[in-house]
Amino acid sequence: MDSLQQLTCYIDKMVSDERLKPVHLSLSMALCHSWIESQFESRYRVSRKRLMRDSHIRSKATYHKAIKELQRLGYLRYSPSYHPRKGSQITMIIENTTNEQPDATE
Repeated sequence: MDSLQQLTCYIDKMVSDERLKPVHLSLSMALCHSWIESQFESRYRVSRKRLMRDSHIRSKATYHKAIKELQRLGYLRYSPSYHPRKGSQITMIIENTTNEQPDATE
């Protein structure tokens, strides 16, 4: 599956998922934007500060709650970095339409 198909599948899954709230969608759009900027790397680094700015989330508690919920719901894998200059690592999980098993991006 090419990058555009992966992105389309990811967004299609999000918009049809009634469990997601506006904060999840906003954060997911910021994550997708970062993913595109990383040229669809399977794992890429992000900064909380930038994601909060891009998703218009003002509270760190809200950000962390939303990221944990997206991970629990199977949208991403999140590996926090406690280093001040190193970003946390994100892996987007794309639903494979052929066998319905979630796969990490390639």
